[in-house]
Amino acid sequence: MRRDIIKMMKKKNITIDDLARMVQKEFNEINQKLGKLDRNDQIILKRLEGVVYRTKFEKLEIRVAELENLLAVNNKKG
Repeated sequence: MRRDIIKMMKKKNITIDDLARMVQKEFNEINQKLGKLDRNDQIILKRLEGVVYRTKFEKLEIRVAELENLLAVNNKKG
């Protein structure tokens, strides 16, 4: 794209309308790329559904250990 602009600049004077078209074209290309990124984000989020975060997992480990300790104390008494 940039090479096209340089060639066009060498051939003729660029009008405001020419610049507007070039800018619009670039914005359209960027918009398409952002759309692809958004779709990729959705795919990644869907894959992460049901994944437990580390902090929640660690808290759960602590709770299980506490329950195991309580059960072990109760089993010794019985």
